[in-house]
Amino acid sequence: MATQEKVQEIPPAKLFHETRRGEIYLGDSLPLFRDDISEHSVDLIMTSPPFGLVRKKDYGNVDAEKYVEWFRPFAAAFKKALKPHGSLVIDIAGSWIPGQPTKSSSHGEPIPC
Repeated sequence: MATQEKVQEIPPAKLFHETRRGEIYLGDSLPLFRDDISEHSVDLIMTSPPFGLVRKKDYGNVDAEKYVEWFRPFAAAFKKALKPHGSLVIDIAGSWIPGQPTKSSSHGEPIPC
C-alpha cells in the first residue's frame, strides 16, 4: 500500500487566532481538513505548502515530479471542506532548472482530485 511521503515533521494544526469573522489554524492541515472540518463549511482556504523542487531544502519538500501525487490528498480534503462558492488560495513559488530556460509549469494548472 502506498503511503503519503512525509515532507517534514509538522505539528498538528491548532487554533492560532480567532475573531468573530473566522479562525486561523497553524500546523498540518491534512488531518484537520480530512478528519475535523465539516463538509462544505469553509469559505476560504489559504495555504503555502512546501514547494516541489529539484533539490531538497532544510524545511522539507517532495521532488517536483512527485508533487502532484503528494498534494492530491490535500486537494480532496480541501474540496470536501469548501462551501460551493468557497475559495482556495495556494501560494506555490516558481521554480527553475539550472541551465535551462524553464519555469515551473504548475502555475495556473488545476490539480485533479
